[in-house]
Amino acid sequence: MKLLDHFSRNRSVLCVVAETAGSCPGKRGFKMTVPDRGSPKGSIGGGEMERRVTELALEMLKENTPAPVTRNFHHSPDADPDLRTGMICSGQQRIILAPHPPLNALTNETRSFRISPAGLEFLASPWETEGFKGTEEDWEYRENLKLPPVVYIFGGGHCSRALTPILASLGMRTVILDDREGVHTMEENEDAWQRIHMDYSAAASIVPGNGQALVVIMTDSHLHDAQVLERMLPLNLRYLGMMASRSTAEHVLKEMEKKGFTPEALSSVHTPVGIPIGSHSPAEIAVSIAAEIIRELNSAG
Repeated sequence: MKLLDHFSRNRSVLCVVAETAGSCPGKRGFKMTVPDRGSPKGSIGGGEMERRVTELALEMLKENTPAPVTRNFHHSPDADPDLRTGMICSGQQRIILAPHPPLNALTNETRSFRISPAGLEFLASPWETEGFKGTEEDWEYRENLKLPPVVYIFGGGHCSRALTPILASLGMRTVILDDREGVHTMEENEDAWQRIHMDYSAAASIVPGNGQALVVIMTDSHLHDAQVLERMLPLNLRYLGMMASRSTAEHVLKEMEKKGFTPEALSSVHTPVGIPIGSHSPAEIAVSIAAEIIRELNSAG
């Protein structure tokens, strides 16, 4: 989850995995919010360790603890009883528990944050180095805020409707684009970050060619798919997928070749889109596409 997702108007404690060693259920940067009302959001790895951190956060809220604290946990049966979690993966984790500042402290200009014994602070500039440093008494944790990936989905039909909530749950923003009026699956898609009605001939004016955009083409016809693909191929994209049968994909790619696109450019198109899992229903297709996008994002570091 992104940092903003952890904020609420209720009193709460932000729990962050500050550093790890060995095998651990949560990695640096994992976050969980424990509010004074309602259920925790996010995860720092689960299991007994997360339960104990939740209890510590609730105790901080009860006692109105003003300053952040750190806690170390050892996932080994041989660890000190005060540090061991009952897990046996042999790793170690340092968790920071920080009372939240006001919700409006995080703005569009925020690029990083710092947690220290003095509190949680948001900054307008990114850090050159991130992570935890210092001693048990005098310490600091730094982290840069990363803008969420944006996935541009051309076509607001059933598969688009199924894909959007999966991507949203993974911390991605989705922009749904369709040239049709009154598509109910698009109108009902409340998980979308943006919904845009437009002519596909203007597709390149919406998608940035800065190497970061992810694009999935799943319009209502192969003619529209080809229209959008022709406008996406010249752009510098992080991912470009097109939903189609194998025969339709071959037909569309041959048409693109006739228009002058090189084999190298066409080889970058993921079509048929998604990891092959034998999917048929919109929900299954959505899972396969989301998995392929995750693989692309992870391979890019």
